[in-house]
Amino acid sequence: MNDKPEHHKYKRRSAYYILVGVVLIFCTLGLNGLFFGTKNTVHSQELLRISSAEIEDQTKTDHGVWDGPILYYKGNGKPIHLILVEKAIQKLHLYGYDGRYHLIKSYTCSTGENQGKKHEEKDRKTPEGIYFNIKAYRDSKITLFGDRAFRLNYPDPFDDLECNRGNGIFIHGSNRAIKPFSTNGCVVLSNPDLADLDKRINFKKVPVIIGERLPYRFQPAGNNLSQFIPLFKKAMIPEHYASLKSEFRYITLLGFQKRVVALSAIRIKDAGDILGFSKLFLARSDKNFLVLLKREWKEKKLVKKSG
Repeated sequence: MNDKPEHHKYKRRSAYYILVGVVLIFCTLGLNGLFFGTKNTVHSQELLRISSAEIEDQTKTDHGVWDGPILYYKGNGKPIHLILVEKAIQKLHLYGYDGRYHLIKSYTCSTGENQGKKHEEKDRKTPEGIYFNIKAYRDSKITLFGDRAFRLNYPDPFDDLECNRGNGIFIHGSNRAIKPFSTNGCVVLSNPDLADLDKRINFKKVPVIIGERLPYRFQPAGNNLSQFIPLFKKAMIPEHYASLKSEFRYITLLGFQKRVVALSAIRIKDAGDILGFSKLFLARSDKNFLVLLKREWKEKKLVKKSG
């Protein structure tokens, strides 16, 4: 934990190879956007047609349609939660979003001893990006440093693209006083603060965005983004379910710098009533292009209620 390596081999990817390939495709086809498949990815030639003219109508800057961190949200009327870690001031913020952002609570935290974005194993830096909890520990015998810990999915597909190395990044508690910039790369809170945060949210469902400072104006994304949601929806469903009737329970688009993540829960009735959870990782090479790096899909069988 706290940036200790695990005993397994990395599947190294060449960022240079991927980027050169993407550039060649753009130059050859002259597209305004492309879903580009990699291993364990939906392989598709569907275009994400975001025209430069439409985006430039929104703003003269590179932000515009990409204001955030929530670019788009349509759900079942319930607010969603969002964790934002601001390394520069050593704070972890819990926000709620129901069409507007609401700061619920801020906690003092500690991040990596060395400043900057994590690139190498043992560089004692905290990564920056959009991350998700992949495993929770609530046993002090396991967590060692505190009474609970939540492992993040670093390195994710964006980190693989950038060749960022290392692993074992957690949000975890500490039995000691919190000192700023004192970890090996993890985000550390006091045990009482992490317990308070844990009781307020379901960590598995809450995105964690880590940055040096909060680079957001906290404004709704441009209205034009909504017309591209059908393309995101199409990319979210695996090919073997594509022709079946589907119902999207929610869809969320998150943005952080050049990273975009799309999340959704999808009910597929004609497949025996399956509830699928889809996650798209899309790199924004510039304001007119999105490149699909990976789609993650998990599903479960819905149980019909008797009576």
